[in-house]
Amino acid sequence: MSITLASATNYGIPFLIISVPFGVTSLLFIPKQLRERRLRTRGLEASAVCEERIRRGGTTVEKLNCSFRSADGRETWAIVTAPKPAPYLGDEFPVVFDPHRPEIVESKDYLSSFTSRAGVVVQSLFGLLLAAAVVASALS
Repeated sequence: MSITLASATNYGIPFLIISVPFGVTSLLFIPKQLRERRLRTRGLEASAVCEERIRRGGTTVEKLNCSFRSADGRETWAIVTAPKPAPYLGDEFPVVFDPHRPEIVESKDYLSSFTSRAGVVVQSLFGLLLAAAVVASALS
């Protein structure tokens, strides 16, 4: 039994139907990935103070409400992803902020973590999946 191009492309439409939600989801995360990349390349580091620990599900601290001094000396408040282990109230931890828009800020530990960088790889794979589905459906 041999597989021809025609029989291989008969699966193009179902493949496209399955891959579209993944592709659209990856497109929704592009602004977040661009923001994190911009912070890694041109962000300034500051020392923030943990003012509130925001939990998810009652046990894990996911976000921190913190305050820090921006480049012009103004006190800025932001909610950032909690580093592991999460600091306690009143503890200081490093954050990176955009010098042109100090409200764009993220935890330095999160920006250097595998979780932050893995998002780009996952998005690329979903984008390739969507492109392959479009090609396969066009051939069928």
